[in-house]
Amino acid sequence: MKQFIRWCFALSILFLHSFVTMSEASAAPNLEVKATAGFQNKIKYGEGLPLSVTVVNSGDEFSGDLVIDYSESYAIGSAKAIPFTIGKGETKTINLALPGLSEEMSYNSDYQMFYFYEGNWEDGKEISYKGNKTIRPNSFGQDTTFFLTLTESADRLRALSTVKMGGMGGSQIIHLGQIKDFQFPEDPAAYDLANYLVIDEYVLGDLNEEQQQAILDWVQTGGVVLIGASDNTNAELGLLAEKLPLNLSDERKTLQAEKLTILSSNKEFTEDLAFFGANVKEGSRVLMQSDNEPLAASNPIGKGAIIQTAFSLGDEPLSKQANYSFLLTDLIKKANVNQQVNNYGGQNVKEQMTYEVAQMNELFPSFQVSTPLMITIVIIYIILVGPLLYFLLKRKDKREHAWWIIPAISILASLAIFAYGAKDRLVRPQIQQSSFYEVQPDGSLSGYYVESLLTNRSGNFTFESENGTNMVASKRMNAFSNNSGNVQASSILNEQADNDQLTVRDVGYWSVSSVIGESNIKEVGQFAIDLKVEAGIVRGTVKNEFPFALKDVAIWSGTKMIKLGNLDSNESVEVNEPVGSALLVPIAMNSGSQYMGYGTAMKATDLPKERKNSLIRMSQMTGVQKTQPAIVAHTEDAIVPISLMDTRAEMSAINMIYQTFTPETIFSGEFTLPSSAFDIAVNTEETSGYYNQMNESKFEWFMANGTYTYDWTIPKNIPIQQVKWTELQLANTDTSSISVEIYNVTSKTFEEVTSGRFSIKENVNQYISADGKVQFKVNKQATNGADYTRLPELRLKGEVQK
Repeated sequence: MKQFIRWCFALSILFLHSFVTMSEASAAPNLEVKATAGFQNKIKYGEGLPLSVTVVNSGDEFSGDLVIDYSESYAIGSAKAIPFTIGKGETKTINLALPGLSEEMSYNSDYQMFYFYEGNWEDGKEISYKGNKTIRPNSFGQDTTFFLTLTESADRLRALSTVKMGGMGGSQIIHLGQIKDFQFPEDPAAYDLANYLVIDEYVLGDLNEEQQQAILDWVQTGGVVLIGASDNTNAELGLLAEKLPLNLSDERKTLQAEKLTILSSNKEFTEDLAFFGANVKEGSRVLMQSDNEPLAASNPIGKGAIIQTAFSLGDEPLSKQANYSFLLTDLIKKANVNQQVNNYGGQNVKEQMTYEVAQMNELFPSFQVSTPLMITIVIIYIILVGPLLYFLLKRKDKREHAWWIIPAISILASLAIFAYGAKDRLVRPQIQQSSFYEVQPDGSLSGYYVESLLTNRSGNFTFESENGTNMVASKRMNAFSNNSGNVQASSILNEQADNDQLTVRDVGYWSVSSVIGESNIKEVGQFAIDLKVEAGIVRGTVKNEFPFALKDVAIWSGTKMIKLGNLDSNESVEVNEPVGSALLVPIAMNSGSQYMGYGTAMKATDLPKERKNSLIRMSQMTGVQKTQPAIVAHTEDAIVPISLMDTRAEMSAINMIYQTFTPETIFSGEFTLPSSAFDIAVNTEETSGYYNQMNESKFEWFMANGTYTYDWTIPKNIPIQQVKWTELQLANTDTSSISVEIYNVTSKTFEEVTSGRFSIKENVNQYISADGKVQFKVNKQATNGADYTRLPELRLKGEVQK
């Protein structure tokens, strides 16, 4: 009987266990994921993009973290954790923006992008799911121009298909207004892949305020909006209406086709243009006008701009004119917005930072150990445990004690060497912060940073950043790592309302990790610059209106650094320095400059200088065209709004700041304009042609064989009407692969340039247009098919007529 009871009890326990197990299984969430990325499944490598994740739950409620595992590029990447709750039978869609998406996942069929953790990602249980494990959008290079449009009919903007902005990647046109159930992003980063947003009689005001603000914020960081006129432009555009460069009237006017042809570089138009009467708002710049009637203007906003036309972009007959695309191309280029162009073989700015700045920033002075001291210790050790110890023990007749004395001395020597090498690493972690910021007109700072951590222990370390500063971890790669592996294993980002937190996971003892990001700091300050150039001397004052001290303040002109010294906050310096030419010229790079030159730092004392060099180099290599001189300096204050949580660290900061300016220039007598003073532009009308400027020199380009226009524009501060040009010099060092022709404004014909060293000393003015442009035609025909091209350089000599 007892045996029977025991069996019944055991079966009951087994039954209850099975019931509980089945109940737990039935209580589990049953998730299915569907995800899409980009616009029409198109993204640009290393640039921000929209991501939509739809989750269907046919099981019980799930509450925890959704972790999105992705890499921005090959060198940087952090997973993103999002608190996520979904009830039974519920469907939820999350629309967010990723700062970039690498192609690595396309090469790994087992790659998983989405993870669900009950509770939280730190210690929660991972939940399996069905559906999309990853996404595989079509990725385009950074030299591809993306046009996003808002129009009721894509046919109205068909001319965009033949607009040629240059670059090897061509262009992609995505008509957002024609995408069914399109959800406009509320995060400006989602628009980062776009170069231009074209709005044609579209009611943007119907979007919610966050969606409209996202577009404005995207413009602030470098986006360009092209807006056409309509009968009710201001009402249609919502928040953008306040930023428009034109005030349109109700009066309708007509521009004759012949005048439109002249405005479009003599591209023939056969139909008159209907436009609205308009006046230009203060702070905006006219891009196109006829008989003092503005037809288009631009309003700069941060790094970007809004371009507005006084005519409709999509109305016929203009939209059907054969040369309309040339008019649009010319209009966009006249805006001269500094679109960032990829110059690094496919790397974005943050990825390039890992090589140009982070590698130097990760070298800590404590890494260096004195070689002479180590040699001395070894010699002393050898002498001590060798002959000296032998004679001492022999003299004392204690040679039997050598068995413990020698190990003891070895241990003491090892401890001494360890203590010497580790004296700066034991107490607390060390951080080196390096950044470069450009001062914006509103007193804000915009730039990029690297923060490198040298740990004093192993484990997790969490960085916190304020709004306006994003973070991503540099991948820790070595000979044994898998670069396409799981990013969440190394770092996870938690985005919050007021700040972001990036946890760098499982950092080794005494190892280095770097965090990289873009940073925008509002209302910091600026340089108050009052400089005048006359007779080759720059005079005036420069004042530091930042709340921190600045070191090595200098005027950056071309490849020269004119030193001004150090400035405390609110301190000024009187300037009276030779320039070396008739004017200050746009900033450029030169390995021989005071700040510049890339070499291996051999001593710990060289590291601060090399970090500063890398920042100067990187600021000029961001792909942004610089057309002005600048004031440049650095501060040793830790101004980047990022900090290490729960741990006090020793900080070493080198943060570079530069501010471009236009000095007053007084010309008199004879002067020479060097090639670095001009603004140059390259274009082609050939559909198969492509061109892309290289990173350091504005005269080095990637160009396919073909014919190109090559325009040089004289700086605006030159009094062209008062100058008699006495000599035009053109130096062409590549006569074997390119031939050059120069445009004669008087005869309206191109003339052959007959030699590599070409000079015109008679009637020079007939080669310079009224608006200060010298135009060349370059025919590139490299027999070996090489794309590298060294374009000719121009110099002008003139004399100011009183």
